[in-house]
Amino acid sequence: MEIGFELGANVPSGVFALHAVIAVVFLGLAGVNGANGELIGLAIYLAMAGMIAVVGILAGRIVSRR
Repeated sequence: MEIGFELGANVPSGVFALHAVIAVVFLGLAGVNGANGELIGLAIYLAMAGMIAVVGILAGRIVSRR
């Protein structure tokens, strides 16, 4: 998948990595909610993790153009 910048030791990769780590935290919270049977919490945290990951890709692309 082309994300608009090269992964490596550069600023856009750092921006993406920061967002990816935060998205993983939200995936963990989604797992806790799913294990407890709270479907609305599971859905909300999954949506938040997905949106944070997408924002990381977009922010990395913006930073790479500057």
